[in-house]
Amino acid sequence: MNRICDSHLGRRAGVVLTLGICSFITGYFSLQLTLGNAPIFDPRDILVTCAGALAGPAGGGIAGFLAGAGGPEPSIHVPLYTLGGIFTGLIARYLVAGRKWVPGAVLGLGACYPLAGLLMMVSGYSNKIAALAFQSLIMQFCCILILSILQSLDPLIFSWDGDRGEGSPETGVF
Repeated sequence: MNRICDSHLGRRAGVVLTLGICSFITGYFSLQLTLGNAPIFDPRDILVTCAGALAGPAGGGIAGFLAGAGGPEPSIHVPLYTLGGIFTGLIARYLVAGRKWVPGAVLGLGACYPLAGLLMMVSGYSNKIAALAFQSLIMQFCCILILSILQSLDPLIFSWDGDRGEGSPETGVF
């Protein structure tokens, strides 16, 4: 039993580190699809959402912090991605426990975009709010698509118990 929990913890840590470092690199080098100066598609959204859905709220928060820290405006992106990763993980755990549609966990990150818009207004970046709103719409659909594909490939990928059925949100064993 202890080896199973250790392997799940190791696997989850690997997922978090991989997705977190990739999102940091993506933000640091500004790897995104832009229209003019406005980012339209930012891969950090997908990476943080996947980290939250696959590794839970703590994993989503760590990956989100790394995603925001590597970006051009950390004062806006750190809260956006950190809270978004945590909320995505919390919603994913709730959906997995109820055996519901896991891609709905994307709402965790999507709910943080209004907070980012408020931080942009306070910081004086109000001219970028329309681009942020458009980016949030594209992010929602792309992340739903990615999580739907992951869930269709392996229905147990979000179960947090592998194929043994031993660790779950109901039993408290992870």
